[in-house]
Amino acid sequence: MAASYGPEPTQSRAVVLLLGEERSGKSSAGNTLLGKRAFHKKTRRSSKENATVCGIQVTVVDTPGWMSHSITPDRVSEELCKGLTLCHPELHVILLVLPSTSSFGQLEWRAMEAQLRLLQTPIWQRAMVLFTHGDELGGLPIQEHIRRQGRTLRWLLERCGNRYQVMSDRSATSEAQVAELFEKIQKMMETNKRPREIQDRMYTQLRREVNMKDARRTQGGRQEIEMAVVPDGKPEASRRTYIPKGFPVEPVGLKPALSLILLGRRKSGKSSTGNMILDREAFRVDVKTTRCSAGRGRVSGWAVTVVDTPGWSLFGLANTKEVRTEIGRSPFLCNQRSKVSFLLVVPVDSFREKDRRAMETNLGVLGSDVWSSSAVVFTFGEELRGRTVEEHVERSGRPLQWLLDRCGHRYQVLDTTTGDGTRVDQLLEMVQQL
Repeated sequence: MAASYGPEPTQSRAVVLLLGEERSGKSSAGNTLLGKRAFHKKTRRSSKENATVCGIQVTVVDTPGWMSHSITPDRVSEELCKGLTLCHPELHVILLVLPSTSSFGQLEWRAMEAQLRLLQTPIWQRAMVLFTHGDELGGLPIQEHIRRQGRTLRWLLERCGNRYQVMSDRSATSEAQVAELFEKIQKMMETNKRPREIQDRMYTQLRREVNMKDARRTQGGRQEIEMAVVPDGKPEASRRTYIPKGFPVEPVGLKPALSLILLGRRKSGKSSTGNMILDREAFRVDVKTTRCSAGRGRVSGWAVTVVDTPGWSLFGLANTKEVRTEIGRSPFLCNQRSKVSFLLVVPVDSFREKDRRAMETNLGVLGSDVWSSSAVVFTFGEELRGRTVEEHVERSGRPLQWLLDRCGHRYQVLDTTTGDGTRVDQLLEMVQQL
């Protein structure tokens, strides 16, 4: 196969990770992508190869396949994680390889989902389904094949933004298919390179539209959920689908699903706030938070996801780079169809200019739009000792007033020693209106 065909893309490099079941055709697909025999069948260890394809410097990482109808050996899972480490310097594309000769039902999904969870990396914004053995479809259009497969495959495709490509075994047609695949890859990469604030604005708008429709839709005890389809990152009309039983998606009731990301300095009470909101010990308060983690629950009719994040330090006691990396990762732990809000956790003690600068700097990694989706949560409310929070803000001076101005004067006071559920309900009502 020629090593350079199709239009010259603007992206100069692509790192592609191949994932799929045993005998799904991953290695053969990798060879077709690279235009050479780089990988052998019966892959036992993750490996990578490079080539220039369609004017792009391409790195393809092949991995062992997991099993759907028996237990996947631990060594396979370990090699999948190793494959992720081979995607240096950055993973751009995840190709989920499905043979067009096999069915994809809930059993296959559960096996896939178990392995994807082990990778502990954002999946869906850079994922695409690659159908192998396209010759076996005969004259059947791929759209009809997808329709016949049923809900589970359609649900997976929607998670991938309806990005997919068919790969045939015949070299006569595979070149054109590879060129088409890399055009789609280029578009996806360009979308993912957009400033985070633009991506967040787009997905937030989609979530709002979905939630509005979900709130009006409950039929016969069987819930319909609108799944927003984002082909190549461009919002289009949402499609109606049923979520198969067992999928890792929280049900959405009459109230919209909410995701709350807790942000603040060290020892501000973020983890305690998360526990208070969820009314359970979802986060440890006796150890330093170093990584983002999510807790989920049902709170007064809302499906709530709370994301705890590491706190920054004003005195050099926290690794600034690691903290900001984790803050930037926090939106990926949110329920994909939820309304995402940021809770800026501020203890009722003092909030000086250095606190203001630290808050502004660390929130900067989330984009300038973060303020329109933020509210202040004052913790340790018992320290007010009879004063109103308005009196406290007035006494605190300009830095705290600046913060409240940026958040549209949205705030709530929580007493983390009493766990007042009424104030939690008021907080959820407030963020729902953001």
